[in-house]
Amino acid sequence: MATFISLASQTIGLLKSNTICALLLTAGMLLVNLESALAENNLANGMEKNSSKTIQGQSGGSVDSQGCGFVSSSPSYEMNLKQKIDYMRFTVKADGGQPTLLVVGPNSGDSFCVLGDEISGLKPEISGVWEAGYYQIYVGDRTGSQHKFVLDISTDN
Repeated sequence: MATFISLASQTIGLLKSNTICALLLTAGMLLVNLESALAENNLANGMEKNSSKTIQGQSGGSVDSQGCGFVSSSPSYEMNLKQKIDYMRFTVKADGGQPTLLVVGPNSGDSFCVLGDEISGLKPEISGVWEAGYYQIYVGDRTGSQHKFVLDISTDN
């Protein structure tokens, strides 16, 4: 009888241990799924779907970008997208001059230049799909002059 009680006690102990392991495994899986869901909403630098961000600064600079006006030696804005964004728009509004928008990245040698023109009201704008990776955004000026600017970034189409 003592052997039976000992065996029953061991079996109950194993069942408790297995139950605890199963509960811990389930909790771990739930945390991984929650972390993944949160990461999908946090696209880049705090940008979420249907959100916007505003950056202010001085346009222009002393560096000739060879086609996209004069820019500063450091980017006006940097972003590191952890995943592809199906839609994002950048729009520049400057207090004067002839603003430009230069986007460098995400791959080596990638660069996009947008010039403000009379049709856009001298407001350079670029929108579309943005691949994952690191981007440098420069707000320049065709003439090299410097003016206050506002860069609007939106994922709301």
